[in-house]
Amino acid sequence: MKGMVFTEFVEFVENRYGFDAVDGMIEDSGLSGVYTQAGNYPFEEMVTLVVALCEKQKVELVEVLEKYGEYLFGKLASLYPNINKFSSVFDIVSHVDNIIHPEVRKLYPDADLPSFRVVTQTENKLIMEYMSNKSLQHLAKGLILGVAQYYNENIVVNIQEDSNPILLEIIKS
Repeated sequence: MKGMVFTEFVEFVENRYGFDAVDGMIEDSGLSGVYTQAGNYPFEEMVTLVVALCEKQKVELVEVLEKYGEYLFGKLASLYPNINKFSSVFDIVSHVDNIIHPEVRKLYPDADLPSFRVVTQTENKLIMEYMSNKSLQHLAKGLILGVAQYYNENIVVNIQEDSNPILLEIIKS
């Protein structure tokens, strides 16, 4: 997993829970906590950090992943200068695989990214398949909610985890 995801997570934890929470998370995880944006680290280390944070702060894993996703989108938007060519949540989300992810791969050629496929789209609803070898659909939901904040749109994101592949339903509210 890309180091940028780790360094931004540590920053997110500090901003949301405080420096002591970062210190406790790293200490409880048994990891070094030393990450660089350019590095590559095992996905399992991220899981260990998130679980340590959840246990220490007594928060649900889903909540942490979704809030981190919202936070992370703001960081990713600053890295992608062409973000303004999109006009809405549906516009950007429906182009993740054919426009956004190729740009991410330019920066991080070995990134292990999920894939998304639009199943159906109407004026007020978008349903997408989420395909990944990692169970980070709640992070994806948070990223989508971050997109909605960026475009100042009100949406609801439902995850249908009992389907294969997992479905993300985005509804304009």
